[in-house]
Amino acid sequence: MKQKHIQNVALGLIIKDSSILTYSVKDKISKDIFYRLIGGHIDFGEDSRVALSREFREEIDQEIKVVKQLDVFENIYFYNGNDCHEFVSLFLVEFLNKDIYELDSIIGKEGPSRTYKARWLSISSFKDSYRKLYPSEILNHI
Repeated sequence: MKQKHIQNVALGLIIKDSSILTYSVKDKISKDIFYRLIGGHIDFGEDSRVALSREFREEIDQEIKVVKQLDVFENIYFYNGNDCHEFVSLFLVEFLNKDIYELDSIIGKEGPSRTYKARWLSISSFKDSYRKLYPSEILNHI
């Protein structure tokens, strides 16, 4: 039996006008499409704010300022045919390079063979359930 692990992740909420920066993910089994914020795993012994800054540098080569911690919550979900469990540290963040806010999209990388396109999408499209934002608890903070 495959051993299950609880992940610890840090996610960054970036707001521009009435939009947030997010990227789409497709479940390989269900084919469902949903949206995530930029962020990633917190390494053992690593502060969650440091982890978030590292993830932004690694994924989109940008420096951020952590404005404040918004929440820490548990997220249990099913993805790609697997039960998943994580604790999420959610932060409100800003780009240090203000020119990034003018871009329509930002190419990000999650490893050597997986890339994504982060885009500014309207908050209302998530609140109206037109698009699915995961974890859904993020909606409590926008």
